[in-house]
Amino acid sequence: MSTPLTVQQTSLDYRAALKAVTAAADEAERLGVRVSIALVARSGQPLAQLSLNDAPPQTAQLALRKARTSAGFKVASNFFRDRNAGDVHLLAALDTHPDLLMLGGGLPLLLEGECIGAVGVSGASQEQDIACACAALRALGLES
Repeated sequence: MSTPLTVQQTSLDYRAALKAVTAAADEAERLGVRVSIALVARSGQPLAQLSLNDAPPQTAQLALRKARTSAGFKVASNFFRDRNAGDVHLLAALDTHPDLLMLGGGLPLLLEGECIGAVGVSGASQEQDIACACAALRALGLES
């Protein structure tokens, strides 16, 4: 018996990524916050990024790190910090990785249990960042 050499995976289209980023930006405007938004494919490769006018420049990279954290682990970006608050050694080790950010605002895009990408938002409070990320998921018909 031979082993298959290919795997089929659902991919996120750039048009869907733009729709999701726009929804997150609309939510940020409704909340009156200036954020950056990043949407990545399952691989962590950016599909769409946007910074609202006057968003601090550092937030673009932070949003991308939140999205990559969620895509890589297939959980919300704050998952490990929330679940392991007392394990300072684990958190310190994870904090050394330059592409992880364990603050709220990153959410995986789960379609029928499969992670097809993630969205990350940064620039406001964690609650507001999460609200904007949730708006992106709703625009794609996904749940947070």
